[in-house]
Amino acid sequence: MDYITEYQRSLADPEAFWSYWGSKLAWFSHWDRAYAPKGALADWFRGGRTNIAFNVVKSDPRLVWYSEDLKTRIELRGNDLKYAVLGAAIKLKEKGVKKGDIVAIYAPNTVQTVLYMYASAWLGAIYSVIFAGLGETAVKARLERLSPKLLVRARYTVRRGKEMPLFFHGDIELRTKGDEEEVRELIELGEKEGGSIEPEPVEANEPLKVFFTSGTTGTPKGIVLPHGAWMVGDYTVFDYLFDLRPGDTVFTSADVGWITFSRIMYGTLLHGSKFVFTEGSPEYPTYDKLREIQERENARVFFTAPTLLRLLRKNDVKLAKTEYIACAGEIFDLPSWEYAFKFADKVTDVYGQTELGYVVGTPYKLGAQPKPGYAGLPFPGVELITVDDDGKPTNSIGHLLAKRPFPTQFIGVLRDEKKFREYFERFGYHDTGDMAVIEEGYVKVVGRSDDMIKISGHRITSGEVEAVVQSVKGVSEAAAVGVPDEVKGNKLVIFYVGTASEEEIRRAIRENLGPIYVVDKVYRVERLPRSRSGKIMRSVLRKILTGEKYDETVLEDPSVARDIENVVRRGL
Repeated sequence: MDYITEYQRSLADPEAFWSYWGSKLAWFSHWDRAYAPKGALADWFRGGRTNIAFNVVKSDPRLVWYSEDLKTRIELRGNDLKYAVLGAAIKLKEKGVKKGDIVAIYAPNTVQTVLYMYASAWLGAIYSVIFAGLGETAVKARLERLSPKLLVRARYTVRRGKEMPLFFHGDIELRTKGDEEEVRELIELGEKEGGSIEPEPVEANEPLKVFFTSGTTGTPKGIVLPHGAWMVGDYTVFDYLFDLRPGDTVFTSADVGWITFSRIMYGTLLHGSKFVFTEGSPEYPTYDKLREIQERENARVFFTAPTLLRLLRKNDVKLAKTEYIACAGEIFDLPSWEYAFKFADKVTDVYGQTELGYVVGTPYKLGAQPKPGYAGLPFPGVELITVDDDGKPTNSIGHLLAKRPFPTQFIGVLRDEKKFREYFERFGYHDTGDMAVIEEGYVKVVGRSDDMIKISGHRITSGEVEAVVQSVKGVSEAAAVGVPDEVKGNKLVIFYVGTASEEEIRRAIRENLGPIYVVDKVYRVERLPRSRSGKIMRSVLRKILTGEKYDETVLEDPSVARDIENVVRRGL
């Protein structure tokens, strides 16, 4: 079936469409309606009860983990995977965890981390993974918002060959011994005592997990995602993207604390395919690490981020040849796109947000083709529009809205109903907060609505400016922000990483964007501030420039912002 036919079918008869995809997975009780819209949201598979962890185990996939130095490889499949999940579930149950309880998991990319995610879901509990690279204040802020029944915590993470201790103390402690030994003990426990722990049937719209995101704009928000609905939506997207089958291998560089890891992991395992991940730095001990894993595991898909591709390209790293390279998390720049095509037959950007799920990409299964510079096409079942500031449809750059609900859409913001309602108040639909243009069906995301820069009545996005700056030889990364100006509205300020001169950057903007976009300041910095999911935090840069206080808990490494403050203060 071709893309146009499938897409039109999904919108014309959503009940039949989503019933078909729901039936691909296992349910303990059937739904009365697959799609019951209620305004900008919907009830999905209403009344149907399922369990995502049960579906993972039932699919007989393979879970493969590598230590940072590649010296340790752990693989779980079949009964070993099932018993390991049951062993972790027993540990949780012994601590009193039951359906509806919140379990916080503060741990790095390890097999044990993933097993406790599955174990929580198996019991019908709601889990939340906290990124192991956060600072103490950021971890504390998330734990306070979660107020969990129980904390599963690893004693350390490994980065560049060093064990880095994690903060606080867990109710269940991981890495008190070797990884292989801990996993083996969970398998033995599950095999011995797991027979009495049946998977908890969970209604499709009840919570599965909470993932924290600040996007790029502010205080961390606990995004609550549904159980069965999210499962079906994620399964569907990965089917359209890669047409996954048992025996296929998907390898990712993502971190377990990032929602993309969760999407890739479940999307792979629910298809009965092999999911491969690793701990630590992607370039340690050498840049050959990624290629070695690809070749060892015969990876069909490499799922990563533009940030890593830029690093690999800069260091002239040769990846293994694969069928697919997919990227998510930020705008896929053209040089990285061209680099990816050197090592893959097919390349796709994948656009989404924690609150909505993956909604745009290249559904290769349906014969779709990518368009460089564009995130891709809406997946079947997705309906997106762009509107101007007054909410009127526009064919030019506008606010990107989800006009129709999607199964992976969030069901709340943890302990913040007001923030949840804000997503729908302004335009009546789900506001992604992104600016985009839709041309012949293809979606081009140009930046966050908060990142629009208005100079003397002319609007430009941060992404447009950054693309020009990154085209300058010697620039590896860039961020453009606007700061208030009484005369012009905004002044344009550039931050960049690299060896290019300030004059080269000013000239590139003048020649490519025109004389109206006069650059006020250019700052060369060592690094750009990023969120825990790797997104550039332009809001923090703006606040540094205006002298406002920013929230360090949204940053992966607050020291980066403090270094930039010093650069700005010195006027360098």
